[in-house]
Amino acid sequence: MSESPMVNNQLNGKLVALNVSIVYEKNKKSFLAVDKVSLTIQEGEFVVIVGPSGCGKTTFMNTFAGLLRPTKGKVYMDGQEITGPSAERGVVFQQFALFPWKTVFENIEFGLKYRGIPKEQREEIVRKYIHLIKLEGFEHAYPHELSGGMKQRVAIARVYANRPQVLLMDEPFGALDAQTRTIMQEDLSEMFLAEKRTVLFITHSVDEAIYLGDRVVIMTARPGKIKRIIPITRDNLIPERRKMGYEEVVNRREFLELKNEIWGLIKAEILEKHIL
Repeated sequence: MSESPMVNNQLNGKLVALNVSIVYEKNKKSFLAVDKVSLTIQEGEFVVIVGPSGCGKTTFMNTFAGLLRPTKGKVYMDGQEITGPSAERGVVFQQFALFPWKTVFENIEFGLKYRGIPKEQREEIVRKYIHLIKLEGFEHAYPHELSGGMKQRVAIARVYANRPQVLLMDEPFGALDAQTRTIMQEDLSEMFLAEKRTVLFITHSVDEAIYLGDRVVIMTARPGKIKRIIPITRDNLIPERRKMGYEEVVNRREFLELKNEIWGLIKAEILEKHIL
């Protein structure tokens, strides 16, 4: 059955969630994790979700990944309902999820080989992404020989190499030390400029959200609802930040004012619902 005209008018976006609610069953009790969330992400947009721990950020993202079906509501990509995983939607998790028995080159190549891409073309694509993630010289290294940041570079390159239309990134830098995390944020910003994919990114870091995102979605404490959506480019706020270093951006007055605003919204949720 085709969607109604009203619904079709609401599907003008790369990713669309309409009135998504998610209920978990645990110990014969029901828990409302996400409550009537609607969100539209346009093609080529980098949207970041932040909020208190346990607010349903990852749960909500997993509906776009096709890993979880909403209890109520629907999610769409290009106007088509998402009913399961797809190569068009690449997922990067906090844990690196690399094949330990494969080299850097082989890990990045894996999806291409699975899809039957010819060898010469595979090698060209892999070399391109090894250059983009700045791991030349490590092509034949195994995951146990890499640092945490290098492993996550490989995981991101593996997803990018398959050329998905959408990247879904669940706290990909959460396990990294502060210095490595800063470098990874700068590198991801560079890759986003070069590749122009649609990105939905989950993080606990307000700084990271402002530095990377075109819009920041602030969620309430559980059950997760959208409390506020803040466009980072409003009033030409730091319009060239993707071409600037992390330290240069985060010390600007505009950045600090926006950080205080977003943190204030999150802190209010934590205090109101006693999440400590």
